[in-house]
Amino acid sequence: MSTEQLCPCGSGKALEQCCGPILAGTAQARTPEELMRARFTAHSQSNYDFLVESVHPDHREDLNTEELSQWSGNITWDRIEVHSASPGETDDDGLVSFTAHYQIKGKPQFMREDAAFKRVDGKWYYVDGEIQGHEPYVRDTPKVGRNEPCPCGSGKKHKKCCGA
Repeated sequence: MSTEQLCPCGSGKALEQCCGPILAGTAQARTPEELMRARFTAHSQSNYDFLVESVHPDHREDLNTEELSQWSGNITWDRIEVHSASPGETDDDGLVSFTAHYQIKGKPQFMREDAAFKRVDGKWYYVDGEIQGHEPYVRDTPKVGRNEPCPCGSGKKHKKCCGA
């Protein structure tokens, strides 16, 4: 029985034969897809230093490990599906379309993204991504419970007034 941990990127390979060396800095991603998979693995392992370092230097100004840690504190990364990986306008550009599956406080979620990558001096970097789908709905005011007083001021319970 093997004690090797499978790579979280879903390649089916052992972590040390896949994204592990890229995360450790002993190897470089050879393609944008390899870098995307390594970034997913970094998210799943809370390796925020790698996530910052793998962003193109021109796009790091507002990025830091503390904010990444706070943002992903309640997230459990489950798996990634790579839909396509294609070249960009030049040999030093690439695009990867993927869906990342994760959980927030145990509730399944997913994010579909088209990500852009750029190679500088032989090293691939994440540039930015376009999230697909709609933005989640955010209420302007707190939700009114059914048994709370109706916000219209009628004095009735919400369920017997505007909530009916």
